[in-house]
Amino acid sequence: MRGFFEKVERILVRVVVIALVAVVVVQGVMTNDQARLFLSWSERMEGQAINLEEESGAAAVKQSPVQAVAPQALLTLGIRDFTSLPKARVIVNGQEYGVFNSAKVELKVSPQDVVEIDSTAYNFPVEYQVISRSPNLAYPRQGQVYAANQSIVMVGKIIVK
Repeated sequence: MRGFFEKVERILVRVVVIALVAVVVVQGVMTNDQARLFLSWSERMEGQAINLEEESGAAAVKQSPVQAVAPQALLTLGIRDFTSLPKARVIVNGQEYGVFNSAKVELKVSPQDVVEIDSTAYNFPVEYQVISRSPNLAYPRQGQVYAANQSIVMVGKIIVK
């Protein structure tokens, strides 16, 4: 009977060690953004992170106290690695604004507009990028990339300077 418990103990120790090694390896793989997108269901459901640069006090002092703020801004979104995706739709405030009949879509946006890209018609990963923007646009940033995998990507709420 003692031999049986020793065998069970050895098997349990091996299973625990293998499980710990597996957890460490999977966590290491999850540090890669592309691998995490495919391995984690919750990652595909999350929105995009907003990283706004905070203005320093010195920059705010240099500006004149009275500034004219343009009520609208221009934003150009483009597709990476494709020339067109006609079923990919740009949605502004819940309404369809345009489609990617070419590699880019120009948007005229207002402050607080919510911009999304609907890629549910395509069953492969698609990356979108902010190609250009007007100087009075604080968010989204120039060159920012959004990845969609048969989902709707939230570009975010427009912030005008």
